[in-house]
Amino acid sequence: MFVVNVLGKVRIGKVKSVSRELVSKYGNVFTTDFEVNKKLVYQYSDITSKHLNNRVAGYITRLKVNQKKREEAEAAEAAETEDATATAGSVERASEPAAEAPSPSDEATKEDEATKEDEATKEDEATKEDGATKEEGAAASNEPSGEAPNPGTAEGSDSPAEEPNEP
Repeated sequence: MFVVNVLGKVRIGKVKSVSRELVSKYGNVFTTDFEVNKKLVYQYSDITSKHLNNRVAGYITRLKVNQKKREEAEAAEAAETEDATATAGSVERASEPAAEAPSPSDEATKEDEATKEDEATKEDEATKEDGATKEEGAAASNEPSGEAPNPGTAEGSDSPAEEPNEP
């Protein structure tokens, strides 16, 4: 059975401290290539041991690779965030009607509503005028006004008309 080591490699403190010091001083010089970093460590440090020098170069390479991965992940996350906000903004803008130029269907609806209101107003006025005209005409000519006859009047029954009591 194989055991997978999920923890990082063990490095002595001297490798980590020298590597971090070199990266802080000459961070832009180092790359993700081990061979290039090995030559740079020989150049910028006073380490004489080949073994320790290679360990430092390897750790610097690992730091640079991890840094590059973090930067790429942050850039991808920023791009996703920008895409999400751009998409959300376009959805919100698409759901709102344009204030500058109303669509033809909106104009037609407004015209229909205005026409209906005008017709309703004219009908109301005509009804009021017809009602007043009918009452005036009925009083003047003693013709039925089209309303239901009052049972107490002469028109509604054969018996003589009785005068209603007025209080």
